[in-house]
Amino acid sequence: MSLRYALVTDMGLERTNNEDSAGADLELGLFVVADGMGGHAAGEVASRIAVDTLFAAMRARGRPERARDEAEVLLQAVHDANAAVLREAGERGTHGMGTTLSAVMLRKRAAVIAHVGDSRVYLISKKGIAQLSSDHTLVMQMVERGLLTAEQARTHTDKHVLTMAIGTPGVLEPQVLHAKVPPKGRLLLCSDGLHDLVPEDELLALARTPDLEAAANELVMRANQLGGFDNVTVLLIEP
Repeated sequence: MSLRYALVTDMGLERTNNEDSAGADLELGLFVVADGMGGHAAGEVASRIAVDTLFAAMRARGRPERARDEAEVLLQAVHDANAAVLREAGERGTHGMGTTLSAVMLRKRAAVIAHVGDSRVYLISKKGIAQLSSDHTLVMQMVERGLLTAEQARTHTDKHVLTMAIGTPGVLEPQVLHAKVPPKGRLLLCSDGLHDLVPEDELLALARTPDLEAAANELVMRANQLGGFDNVTVLLIEP
């Protein structure tokens, strides 16, 4: 498979540890970003367990021969990750330990996406930038119900209150969607440490930087220039 990617993660300027985790497997065509929560140590444990479990589950099952089976297999792996984080939280007696999880499986230019939380998956193309994933947040629910405008949501004090996360009690219903990456297009997976600070027009301009590694580094650098209030992870993929 002719896939290229660049992965950069940074602690940011204000945090004392990095609770983001990410990974890539070119053989599977699988790419993942997770942003942990639950305070010092617990967040980074949750995100790492989720990412490691997802990759282990997918490697154990193997890549489905039929493209139409990929969504089902990826969704089951996400549920495996959820169960693993719940087990760890129970063993630790840690309340509120959890993580976001955004996973993409690519077959040529066809992407299957499984998503939980407020990390994001964007499509970068000649048409511009499009957010493919939906934020599982309280303010997004309010926007969908017409109680807030999108502009109000961006600065709302509860914008980081998640309505769904890996490892938290309750029904887990990940968003599953399909997308096509056009020629010369890219996918951008990122934690909220990026999209909270860098406006979409800048995300687009920097993500289009010809050199993939340079693009990922410049995105992280820009988030830090704009405050670096959170950990920031960038995973750029080019089929």
